[in-house]
Amino acid sequence: MKRTIEKKVKLNRQEAEMLKKKAKKACLSEVGLIRFLIRGYEPREKPGDEFYDAMGKLSDFAGSIESLSHRLDMEDEIQMEILKKEIDRWHCFQLDIEKRFLTPQECELKWQ
Repeated sequence: MKRTIEKKVKLNRQEAEMLKKKAKKACLSEVGLIRFLIRGYEPREKPGDEFYDAMGKLSDFAGSIESLSHRLDMEDEIQMEILKKEIDRWHCFQLDIEKRFLTPQECELKWQ
């Protein structure tokens, strides 16, 4: 989508600093933050390093399970089905965590 309309906004020092800090916390530019808010989304703050360490461990764990599945007896369908369900469960868990902590959330502002 091409943006051709320019808007000029005046802020006082405190408002400008607040905008800058909030954009930095969400890892967005100031304009990006404003665009999210206009569309009715409230960006989430970037999680700390612990979150990314935990997600990395989860991903490693899921990869280990998947790798293990390739070494198991392919003839044992029950064993393979259980393992596939576990792999799917871990992937769903990881996606849910990413959604809860990273995906912008719709605002419930009355003026929209």
